[in-house]
Amino acid sequence: MRFIDRVLILAAMILFGHALVDAVRVQFLRPPPPRETAAPPGVDRSTIPFARRLPAGAEALAPISGADPLLTVGPTKARQRGQRSVGTAFAVGAAGTWLTARHVIDSCERLQLRRGDTADPVAVAYVHRSADIAVLRAPGSGPPLPVTVGPLALGEDGFAIGIAGLGGPSAVHGALIGRARVLQSGRLSGTTDVTVWAERAIVPPGERWIGGMSGGPMLTTEGAVTGLLSVASQRRGRVFMVAPEVVSEVMRENRIGFVPAGADLAAAAPQSMELVRDMLLRRRTVAQVLCTA
Repeated sequence: MRFIDRVLILAAMILFGHALVDAVRVQFLRPPPPRETAAPPGVDRSTIPFARRLPAGAEALAPISGADPLLTVGPTKARQRGQRSVGTAFAVGAAGTWLTARHVIDSCERLQLRRGDTADPVAVAYVHRSADIAVLRAPGSGPPLPVTVGPLALGEDGFAIGIAGLGGPSAVHGALIGRARVLQSGRLSGTTDVTVWAERAIVPPGERWIGGMSGGPMLTTEGAVTGLLSVASQRRGRVFMVAPEVVSEVMRENRIGFVPAGADLAAAAPQSMELVRDMLLRRRTVAQVLCTA
């Protein structure tokens, strides 16, 4: 082979090597694909939950089972006439539709939704026969949140948003550790399938009492709802969320859309959950429920 041919081949190999390195670098720097998957052609995205794909090697949360641990909650005390209490609700589906916990609105003669400086009347549209979840109707909601049924991974991050009765706007960073069933006795008798999250952090810092956050959404890192706050154990540092399968059942039964058109996801992370909380409150996507017996 002539010397000039060898030089040309070597130059071509060098150029090819540089191109290959650049291609690999571009591929490495390219952000990972979104976890949401597109709906099949001709299918309305609002009729199917926000879809996710777990990272390679992640351990998926097992399905709901009758063998899940049972947590018993004592009888709820009867409300006294004129007694006031607070909870949290969040907007989903079409404008004016909200989800909250059943125990937040139970036995309320007067219900209001506080958004910013206003408090407007709110109507109860649906109450689950046993699980701790209810649907409210009130005009003037902000951009609704998409809802997912998973899959979820053990150890993954979640971010509960709400308005604590004493601490004001609050957020809880949790890590998913499993499933359970919550058995409620008394006038709110029934069993709720829940997911269990271990507390990692609470904002504002030092806020230990999160009463008033009941009914608030638990967000995935993408910003999709994967449950609503039902029960918390301050001593054990656990929060229990109405399972996403139960939320999905309620939404289908009430014909509530899962993924709003043009949904603007509020991606959450430990370092940004306070900003996400403030944005959802400012947009009037998350609001405080006021109950008077």
